[in-house]
Amino acid sequence: MGQYRQLLVLLDELDPHSVALRRGLALAQASGASVHVLGVFKPGVQYLLRESRLEEIEITLQRARYQEQLKGLVERNRRSGVRLTADSVESSEQVVDYLAEVQPDMVIKESEEPSALARLFGTPTDCALMRGFQGIKHFVPARAVALPRRILVAVDTEPGESPEAQGLFNQALIRAAQALALQCNGQLHLLSAYSLAAVFAADMAVTQAWIEEMRDTLKAPFDALATAEGVPPECRHFEEGTPVQVIREQVAALDIDVVVMGVVQPRGLDKLLGDTTERIVGQPPCSVLAVSPRVIETWAPQP
Repeated sequence: MGQYRQLLVLLDELDPHSVALRRGLALAQASGASVHVLGVFKPGVQYLLRESRLEEIEITLQRARYQEQLKGLVERNRRSGVRLTADSVESSEQVVDYLAEVQPDMVIKESEEPSALARLFGTPTDCALMRGFQGIKHFVPARAVALPRRILVAVDTEPGESPEAQGLFNQALIRAAQALALQCNGQLHLLSAYSLAAVFAADMAVTQAWIEEMRDTLKAPFDALATAEGVPPECRHFEEGTPVQVIREQVAALDIDVVVMGVVQPRGLDKLLGDTTERIVGQPPCSVLAVSPRVIETWAPQP
């Protein structure tokens, strides 16, 4: 997972001040990558009540105006020196198929923050993108800096059913973070959350010495991973609590710009991690780089 070659910026709205486009251009300038802008054309709903012939004419006109706006957006950003191309699709449903064909190194999209009601009765676009596209997804919230400097990788080092697959996935998460840090001259931090709640529930009379011994046992594989990947001690964070809680706390404490997370549970590699990654993406404390296990198939381990 070396230098980026093609970044794809996905735009729901043709906003000249899009934070996703700004992030894409900044990363491209730092890495030498090209940027492909993909707009999602959505005809105005006020025309859908007209008779069919008028509706078709109006949608054709809207589509032509949209293409001109997209072309203008690209032209205004050519002075950045980045190689820019553009295309559009006509529904959100077509996005995943388009991405599967193009296979960019990274898809960059502005974060959406759907209401609880929207999440309850539908699948937010960001979640659909995480589930449907197996490449790397980069969600950027409003007010994000152009180029991230502090990057946090959230890994799971607790013993699981498939330790080899879990280990490879943790390494892939770190490689994705290292690739981003390399382009941004950023600092990388490693995080894992642990819980002793089950221990206290089983025996309320456990001693402090036993608690510390249990924590050290859980921390050993985390330290081994950090050492193997060259993460210095001052950038290692092994914190007690639920993953969502710990990630939010550490993002604030460390002034993190991007948190790197897995899209599925490392154990088994087939269960969506809706309770952690999707919750973070749904209410992002910073930018999120979401990595699918499929990335392992294109990752060559470094010596």
